[in-house]
Amino acid sequence: MSRRAQSGVRPTHWLGLIAILAVVGVVGFILMNRTIDPMTGITELSASEFMENATALSGNEYKVEGIVDDRLDNWRSADGRLFSLQVSDGSGNTYLPVWVPPDYKGANIQRRQRYIFKVSVMETGVLKVLELIKA
Repeated sequence: MSRRAQSGVRPTHWLGLIAILAVVGVVGFILMNRTIDPMTGITELSASEFMENATALSGNEYKVEGIVDDRLDNWRSADGRLFSLQVSDGSGNTYLPVWVPPDYKGANIQRRQRYIFKVSVMETGVLKVLELIKA
């Protein structure tokens, strides 16, 4: 008597298919929701180099990440805002002056929050904010 071929899919095949679909779904979710640094390709500002000779860096653009410590001025908003930015590096914390021009239309800056700034070093040694994102 000859044997009949089995028809249908075995339960182990279904479990394998479900496992593969779950892995593909998780990988797809991670790839779709990962954050991309919009300031890729911009040189990171060395706080120690800036503190040694800020005017030598004037006219250049850098990326700097830190915590906004406090507002340093009592200027009108029409003149811009000057903040103290706490930057941590291997040697400890350094405070840098960051000026937000009055025509900047980006995110609202709050104290004790971490931000990533794209800055330009002005001739006075103050960092002028070109772009910022909350980190």
